[in-house]
Amino acid sequence: MELSRKIILVLLTALLALSALGVLASSAKAAGNLGCQAFISASDSGVGQNTSYKFTINNTGAGNIGGANITIPAGYTSIKNLVITQEPTSQNWTIAHQNDYILLYGSAQGLSTGQEITFSFDATNPQAEGNYKWVIGVNESSSIEGLNSPEFTLDLSYLIQITSIVAAILIFGIAATIAFINTALNRVLINYFVGWEQYRVMQKEMNEYRSETMAAMRANDKKQIEKLKRKESQVKNMQAKMMKPQMVQFGISFVYIIVWFLVLTPYFGPKSLVYLPGFGAIPVVYWYPICSFFLGLLGSRVLGIMPIET
Repeated sequence: MELSRKIILVLLTALLALSALGVLASSAKAAGNLGCQAFISASDSGVGQNTSYKFTINNTGAGNIGGANITIPAGYTSIKNLVITQEPTSQNWTIAHQNDYILLYGSAQGLSTGQEITFSFDATNPQAEGNYKWVIGVNESSSIEGLNSPEFTLDLSYLIQITSIVAAILIFGIAATIAFINTALNRVLINYFVGWEQYRVMQKEMNEYRSETMAAMRANDKKQIEKLKRKESQVKNMQAKMMKPQMVQFGISFVYIIVWFLVLTPYFGPKSLVYLPGFGAIPVVYWYPICSFFLGLLGSRVLGIMPIET
């Protein structure tokens, strides 16, 4: 009798275990039945643009989709005007925006295989160029609570890019104007403090002095080094005279910083303006000083004005 009870107990335990495995297998099978495709398009894919998006989710699995959550990539702002534009006949889906998610939940039957739902919304694109990943999670449950734990997820990338170079050209033009005005002003100051012809003569003499000094040091020519040292005071006097225009110019050059930090950077913000190979997308905080540096150097070359080395 005792043996019979043990056998019955073992059989009951085995049946319970099999039942539990059956439930797990059923859940795994249900989750495995879910699948979908997603499509996204926009009226404007430019950086920082206010645009309208169209989003479609198509059920490609065997199970019905009762709800979906879409993770909004970081960088998107002003998500609004969410509207379901297409849904299966006799179904009534709801759409909502909550934190960083767009939530879709429908009627009890959900999307069957081959059915799709389409919705639209307005948004402001990210300021930086790049691929942005939208994550779609779907669930068989049609309740909003079921969206917290999607049974199937899908990644969808969308490229935000620089579609207009107007802003980059505008900043280039501003930098060019300031650079050449600054260079022309430098020449006026040279004429006032030194005299243009005398400045060119002193510039030539100082270049020759530097070249001779470097050659003597490389050759370890002590006699020549001693000879050049006797000219050192004369060279320093020329340097001091030639530095006067640059000292005045230094104060005026703060206009670069004022335009850069107080005007252009607040106005354009982190928006990508140009793409430079090897560097990537460049916002105004880098683009303006790059333009200013090279245009200032170009202006100095054109007018024959080079910085005085101390």
